[in-house]
Amino acid sequence: MLEALLFASSRAVDEGTIERVCGLRGEEIGEAVREINEELAGHPFIVEALDGKYLMKLKREYEIAVSSFFESKLLSKAELRTLAVIAANEPLDISSLVAYRGGASRRHLRKLRSLGLISVSREGRRKVLRTTAKFKSMFSVESGGEMVEPGDGGSGDKT
Repeated sequence: MLEALLFASSRAVDEGTIERVCGLRGEEIGEAVREINEELAGHPFIVEALDGKYLMKLKREYEIAVSSFFESKLLSKAELRTLAVIAANEPLDISSLVAYRGGASRRHLRKLRSLGLISVSREGRRKVLRTTAKFKSMFSVESGGEMVEPGDGGSGDKT
């Protein structure tokens, strides 16, 4: 049931949803994910845990191999630059982003939010931007912010 839930979901699934749908909790989820990943070892998919959520996705080497077959890009260069500024400076307030990237960045924010790549929260009077678990998964970034080389697992030399 967990494999079906993760396969059908276009977003990372939180533990509460997994418990509701599958009846699994805590370590049972981790064990089920390990079993699924063992079964998928020879397949192009993997289940990843990101910030307490789970996502089934293509393994990085397959993402790279098939990316050239998709004509339309998900984000424009300008949207990618805006996203990069957020990722490099998070938490970043909206006014600082607009001062740096210009008024068009507000339009970029709408798209980035709709894709689930950034979140906006209120801290006092400021609206603060942060990247999400989906961003980290999509761009192979560890929670600590370091880029992960394909097949590296985060332990390689970062020179």
